[in-house]
Parts: sequence; C-alpha cells; structure tokens
Amino acid sequence: MSCRVKIKLIILLFISGLSLQTAVSQSLKRINLNEIPQRKIRNYIASRSIDKMDDFTLIHASWKNEIDETGFNVVEKTFFLKNKLSNVWDFYRHANTFEIWNGKSIRFGLLITKYSKSVVYATNLTCPEVDTGQVYFLNIRLIKGLFNIPVAFEIINIDQLQRIVEFSYIDNNKSQGKQTIQFFDDGNGHTRIVHRSYFKSKSLFRDLWLYPYFHKKFIKEFHKNMNHLINNKKDVEL
Repeated sequence: MSCRVKIKLIILLFISGLSLQTAVSQSLKRINLNEIPQRKIRNYIASRSIDKMDDFTLIHASWKNEIDETGFNVVEKTFFLKNKLSNVWDFYRHANTFEIWNGKSIRFGLLITKYSKSVVYATNLTCPEVDTGQVYFLNIRLIKGLFNIPVAFEIINIDQLQRIVEFSYIDNNKSQGKQTIQFFDDGNGHTRIVHRSYFKSKSLFRDLWLYPYFHKKFIKEFHKNMNHLINNKKDVEL
C-alpha cells in the first residue's frame, strides 16, 4: 500500500470516527432541570444525579419479580366508570399525561423513557402512550401545598389480555413497592377498576397512618379526574 493511499485511509477513518461520535452524542438525551417547574422534583433528580445520566436504564424499579407480596402492606380501592371496558382501557393508555396528573394534590414534573432515551416535559404539547420503561416524576402536594413530596415510579408491566397496568416506585424512594390497576367488564357498558397498592418503608408511622390516608386521597383524585376526562371526550363511543 502506497504512502498516499495510507494517508487517505487514515483521513477517512478519522472523519468516520468524528461522524460516529457526533451521532452518538446527538442520540444521548439528558434532563434539563430548568424545564421542570417543581423545585422538589429538580432537587430529587439532582440529588440522585439522574440529570447527569447518559443511560436511563441505570434507573431501576424497586419491585422485582421474585419479591413476595405478602411482606407488604396493601391498600385497595374500587372505582366504577359508566363506559364500556374497551373504551376505558384505551383511554387510560392514551390519556394526556399533563391532564391526568394536574389535580389539586398531584402535579406532573417530568417523563423519561428508558429505552428510547426520550425526555418529556410539562411544556411539551404531546405525550406518548403509556408503556413499560417509562419513568414518571410527580410532585405530591400535602395540606394545600404546604408540604411537597417528589415521587418517581416506573411502568413495569402492561398486560393487554388481563387489562392490567403495573408500576413501581424506583429505588431510593421513601417507600418501596408497586401499584396495580386492573380493569373489568362490569356489565351494561360499565367498567370496574381495582387499584391495589403494595408498599412498605422504614417508618411504621408512615406505613400505618400517613401512606394509607394520603394514598387513598390521591388515587381517588386520579380516577375521578380520569372519569371526568373520559366523559368529556367527544370522540369516545359511549
């Protein structure tokens, strides 16, 4: 191989390397803390260096398949919607995140998708369909906003056949566990929704008194908001 050919080959490899490096850097999506409206969520993310991550798969759910549910406290609530099962299931999967998490007690802060490395802020106009690998960061408002608590959970399972959505708090939350939402045909075009939570923390007081009271309040607000949205959605077949 001549000297001239070698030089051309080196230059080509160098240019190709730069192009590959640029493509990789462009595919990495880091969190911009300035886009998150809630200070508590910004602090939560920064304290765990999530905003420095180039790989969101480093975030792990606290719930593992081998965990025994019997070791957790359980809260269960049932809700009824005057709409048929197929409509309700589809609506819960595709509802606008900013609308469903924008009540008096819960506010949306951020959504990241671990596998596609995408970041969705409250200012975005569109929101993806609920899917596994999505991590939601929410701000919980207690006593009309006197206290604010950041929480983060990951969608860990969607069972199309059984109509189940499961999500788990991520590691390093104050509480560990998961929540399951299952949808049933209740007859006469109505749907029954069973929302079950498995939880535990290092505080007995939190587990016995605080979590059950506020959790029931939050999920009631969530499903009430969903019921309001689905009943006001004109293109839903009633």
